[in-house]
Amino acid sequence: MAVPTQQSRAHVVLEAVWHATNANIPSLRHLRARHPDTLKLELTLRILLTYLPEGTEPALYTGFLHELSKGQPDTYTEVPPGSPSPLEEALSENEARLRVRSLHLAPLIDNEFHVYQDADPITLFLLRQAHRIDAETGSLELVSELLETFVDHSETLRTWMISTLLPLLRIDYEYYPTLKPPHTLQDFEKLDESVGIQSLLSHAAHRSISGDKQEAQQEICRDLRGLVGPWMYGERTRKRRKLSHRSRRKSSITSVRATANDEGMNQNGPDTGWSNVNEWLLNLSLRDLPWSVKVIEQWHGPGDVDYGEWGTGCQQFNDEELRAANRSYAQTGLAVIYLTNETSQEAIMSSDRILRNVAARLDLHEPSATGNLDLNRTATRITSGISREYLESVSPIHLLHNSLLRPQNPLTNPTDSAMSLINLLNASCYKLLILGNPKSVRSVAELCIFATADEQWAELRKMLHILKAGTLDKSHWDATRRQMLWLRNWEQQTERVQETRGVFSKIVDTDLEREILWAMLDVTENSGQTSPAVEIYCTQTPLPLPMATVESTVLSAILSHYDAASNGNRTIGQILKASNILNAFQGFFPDSAAFAQTSALLSATHAMSSYKLVLQHDVLLRPVNVRAHKDPISLIGKILDQNKRSYAQLDRLLDIGQHLVAAGLPQDARTASARKLSKVELDQESAMARRRILQMAIEAALKEDDFDTAYSYVVTRLPSMSQLKSSVPSEQAQDVMQDDISWRAAYQVGKSDAIRDNTPILRRLEQREELLSQALLLAPAAALSDILGTWQKCEQDLNAEIAREAAQADEWDDKGDRKVPGDFATDLSPISRNTRDVTRSALSEEAPMGLFDVARGAAAALSKNAFPLRGAQKEGSSFTKTARDRPLSTVSVGSSDEGSVSGAGSHERVRKRDVVSNMVTGGLASGIGWVIGAPPVRQE
Repeated sequence: MAVPTQQSRAHVVLEAVWHATNANIPSLRHLRARHPDTLKLELTLRILLTYLPEGTEPALYTGFLHELSKGQPDTYTEVPPGSPSPLEEALSENEARLRVRSLHLAPLIDNEFHVYQDADPITLFLLRQAHRIDAETGSLELVSELLETFVDHSETLRTWMISTLLPLLRIDYEYYPTLKPPHTLQDFEKLDESVGIQSLLSHAAHRSISGDKQEAQQEICRDLRGLVGPWMYGERTRKRRKLSHRSRRKSSITSVRATANDEGMNQNGPDTGWSNVNEWLLNLSLRDLPWSVKVIEQWHGPGDVDYGEWGTGCQQFNDEELRAANRSYAQTGLAVIYLTNETSQEAIMSSDRILRNVAARLDLHEPSATGNLDLNRTATRITSGISREYLESVSPIHLLHNSLLRPQNPLTNPTDSAMSLINLLNASCYKLLILGNPKSVRSVAELCIFATADEQWAELRKMLHILKAGTLDKSHWDATRRQMLWLRNWEQQTERVQETRGVFSKIVDTDLEREILWAMLDVTENSGQTSPAVEIYCTQTPLPLPMATVESTVLSAILSHYDAASNGNRTIGQILKASNILNAFQGFFPDSAAFAQTSALLSATHAMSSYKLVLQHDVLLRPVNVRAHKDPISLIGKILDQNKRSYAQLDRLLDIGQHLVAAGLPQDARTASARKLSKVELDQESAMARRRILQMAIEAALKEDDFDTAYSYVVTRLPSMSQLKSSVPSEQAQDVMQDDISWRAAYQVGKSDAIRDNTPILRRLEQREELLSQALLLAPAAALSDILGTWQKCEQDLNAEIAREAAQADEWDDKGDRKVPGDFATDLSPISRNTRDVTRSALSEEAPMGLFDVARGAAAALSKNAFPLRGAQKEGSSFTKTARDRPLSTVSVGSSDEGSVSGAGSHERVRKRDVVSNMVTGGLASGIGWVIGAPPVRQE
């Protein structure tokens, strides 16, 4: 072996640089073998790092690197063929030294690689060389060829290859070869966990939007295993880099702030990259829940990683760390359930699959499938119990997005209690969906745990409104009721749940039953259909509600429909519904006064609906106006005013009035409770209503100039004083004596002077006298003066008419006496000749004008035997008593000239006008005779 020529150290270094620049690795190996003391390991690696061309095939120098890594002494060999360094002879020693000083060899470690300061020189060189190759050529294949034979050289190098090189290689050459790599090695290595995860998963996320979702689901699970998993293998290295970077740059003040921020960041749990993966999956569920559920089912968490050939035997976690990571991943699944806003059946089933997946992964109690909770049967026990302490530990803040992944969150921390609660919530979502009120698990949790009673009431009414809008048959209503009761308190959990926490938990059970009953009543259709409410609340054993509560609820529902009606006809609309409900339930409450009153109200309203009736401001009468009116009887007066000749339907109007009285009106229009009347009070109001309606009908007849109908109503409908007294108990006699309607009606018709062409004047005057006489019998003392004044004028008109007719008769007779027998009559004036009693002339004397004069005049006329019935007191007293005490309708209604007294004991017929006058005189004698000192009419 020849001894090499002695060279200076500077010349050796310059020659090594020359060989490295020309990628002459054999010559470099020979040179280092000749000068091992000069070209030490670090210097050789720095020369290669600085001057070896980046595009050099790694196979040319990987063997040399292996020799260097083994630390074996280089063997001397002959100088390999090749051009020698031109610097060897051209430069002096000093010049060579100056040239060496200006080389600026790249260090193996700098600020960027400070995290690897504990690594050996070969590892440092390989890492730096990989970055140089990628930066200059962009070829990850050259990097892979350089490093793959050194994968077992050090754990630092293996970690870097798995966590940095492997993900980029798979993106560039295997998973997405058509896409440009998003980052260089240097940039990718600097990414923090959150941005790195977003970058690695962005390709599959983009595919899910623009491509096949089924394929995208498979790709994202593959990317989690093959990209994110390997990248997370270098998590500790990135943390060290981040911490070392902070320690070099922040001041003492910023250090304190950063420490506080770090503590705040760690509130969500361990500051690990996997927490960012969980956060990404949580956000994914907001965009596409089924996709995220598929990912959770197909990817088994942090332990499900594909490290490739480089990761043989690699393990990122120990057993304890792996359990913690899997628990955090399971918590993400529960957080997905709470975060999603989807309410479809698919979303509910997806949540159920997540629950079972979590239970299986953590060996927790597996819940039953939500889909097995059939609406038409009572739900069985679906999960284990929940303690009160657990429920009290939950607060609204635990439902916030940024709180769902905190390990201390009792809602998502995967425990048996959390699993039980979320299973109940998911089952509630399923029931609400079937009942037509879909809600997310989050919304149901807010209702069950945090909502106030008012909020739960609002939700209950909303759901019942939805149910009423649908078409549920009898069997479905029964099942619906059971499910709503389950929703109130999760009743199948009462053995373990110490506090009710259902969707309607703050609503009293009887109130809930009342609302369900009301909803059933709202959908009652034709009367021929049996209402499900009747079977459930009136025939079921045991009864869900007391019968008194059922009664009040039914009546409230009837009146609610009644008030909402726009037409009072009970064959259509809301009144039809009210009638159907009444008919369905009335048989179960035969002795209920409230039901009887409500039935009367519906009958009255139905009868009134056949008339046109407009209130103020051109508003048509609605049923609620009847119930809310302070004086509903007065509405009959409006009917008479607005409907021509409606007064002729007196019996129908009287029936309406009796129904209104029987309905207990007026009453509070906001409640179903009518006035409670005793039988005596009811009889009094009925009689008063009849008189009022009759008076209004009489007034309506007079307004339409129908005197005959008004007269007929007075003489045939208004009872006389004796009839009134006999028709009511003795304790009501005083009230009858104070009747202010009957006398006014009689007086009003009696003073009417409307005369029709076809009505004889004498006939009309006699009728008026008759009515005025009845008014005198019924009127109070204060009204007698006016009535007597009217009587006086009527009597004067009657006498004048009699005198006129008598004069006409005399004139006719005189003309007849002057005519020659057999001659033709030249005067053909149609004078009707009525034979009259000459005693009528006694009435032709002047009538007194004052009250006392009128009374005295009436007595004087009586004493002159103007009326034969009063000629002999003893003989005629019995007849006078009878005529005054019986109603005028029983007196003969023949004309005034058709009656005279023929003698005692015979068939006596009395003129009606004389009877009327006799009644007036008798009334005066018994009523105000004490004023003029008249003797009593009735003497023994």
